[in-house]
Amino acid sequence: MPVESPESRTVEVLALPAAVDEELLFLYFENKRRSGGGPLVSVEKNGDRAVLVFEEAEAAAKVLSKGHHVLHNVELSVRRPASKDQCTLLLRGINPNTSTEMIELYVENLMGLNMPDYTLYPSPGRDFILVTLSQPLSKGVLITRVFLFFSSLKKKEKKKVILFFNRIFFHGIVQ
Repeated sequence: MPVESPESRTVEVLALPAAVDEELLFLYFENKRRSGGGPLVSVEKNGDRAVLVFEEAEAAAKVLSKGHHVLHNVELSVRRPASKDQCTLLLRGINPNTSTEMIELYVENLMGLNMPDYTLYPSPGRDFILVTLSQPLSKGVLITRVFLFFSSLKKKEKKKVILFFNRIFFHGIVQ
């Protein structure tokens, strides 16, 4: 039996009423007759959203194909969660007056890359930049490189650095 990826077994539920707790979500989405689902590995509720991970991808697919889910007289929106783009990072916290060359040096030193390995796309206000990588960096490699870069800085230099890298999430993008 092939190992199914967590992404294929995961469903995001939106527009949850406040009265709906994790236990009710478990009961509803494990009920094949009502939701089309099946056994769940986990349910994580955060405000009016929840992320469900099923034991099998087939159960997640059936929940998504059902389309109409009602709980506490409220119709729920169910979809696949947004996926991470492993080749695009958002660099934010940039002074708009910072030169492109300085940003290139920062990216190259921080991530251990050379110019052909990435492309910079500044926002119109130059307060953030999309960094597109030619090959994805794993989260572990990225964290290690950031740690090594910051470890090499002097105490005074560390206080000046307030830039942040964020992974980019895409939902339903057709490529």
